[in-house]
Amino acid sequence: MRINFFILIFVSLMVSASLLWLEGFWIGLSLLSICFLLIVTVLYTDAALLFFLGARGIKRADEAKFHLASAQEAYKLALPVPRLYFYNGSFDRAFVFQARGDISLVLSKDLLDNCTSDEIAAICFSLLLQVKKNLVKKRNKTIFIMTFVSWISNGIIETIGQVLKISYVKISLDWLSNFLLKPWLDFFYKISLGERHFLQVKKALMDYPIEAEMLKKVSGKINRPEEIDSFSSRKLLEYSALGKNRHFQRIINIELLPHEWDYIFKP
Repeated sequence: MRINFFILIFVSLMVSASLLWLEGFWIGLSLLSICFLLIVTVLYTDAALLFFLGARGIKRADEAKFHLASAQEAYKLALPVPRLYFYNGSFDRAFVFQARGDISLVLSKDLLDNCTSDEIAAICFSLLLQVKKNLVKKRNKTIFIMTFVSWISNGIIETIGQVLKISYVKISLDWLSNFLLKPWLDFFYKISLGERHFLQVKKALMDYPIEAEMLKKVSGKINRPEEIDSFSSRKLLEYSALGKNRHFQRIINIELLPHEWDYIFKP
């Protein structure tokens, strides 16, 4: 898998840089940090992505239709019953995370409120089908690495802003880092995952016409980044997010990434 190859290169470069430029205590700290990052990337991407989205677990009494639909669709595909979460975002998105044998389904709160039981079932089926076809882990690793890099960059700028205590300097650094970092992250996303991944998801779903047709009914109820997908509109959203808190920035960065619905719902 390309993503594992890129992870190996990235870790190798970080280890080499630590050995070349650091010494003593800082080498040990750097190597421990790299080991921690590698462990999270391999084993705990689901927990990390849930953190970045600010996702919260759902009790059965709160969203009975979600629990019932997920259990039924998991049984249909011979998969374990997933854990269920929701998050508050700007767009109506649904995600599936998988690690250590656990499956997590994450839906935006507006999506849960606006969709019928049958539509929720179709969403659950489309997400769990990706687990069945082994299409989840690669995407999760890619999203995690991109979000983690943005998180570290934002954290460094936040620290500089706290030291300088000059608001316009912090905002300027935010804009500059976004301008320099975003093209590289977009390039990494394309070469590690690319359009082919989403076409595989779409092709897998087309083998189940009933579920695919029900899922398409969801398209009329959601706000998709495709609706603001011009370059200028996306940049305005990204830069306006810089003026808000870091939690909002992490969510909007994940939501604006390409999603299988951008292809499934395309006319």
